[in-house]
Amino acid sequence: MTRPDRPDSDAGADEIAKWMEEDFGWAVTEGFQNAREKGDKENRG
Repeated sequence: MTRPDRPDSDAGADEIAKWMEEDFGWAVTEGFQNAREKGDKENRG
């Protein structure tokens, strides 16, 4: 999953809200993957 592009500075509220939702989803997914990888490394010893 790639991070969504930030809208231009003249973007409307709808476009900004859509980007915020997509970016939040990206951040949650990225954080989950990092935590899982860290947990896998710790469990391997």
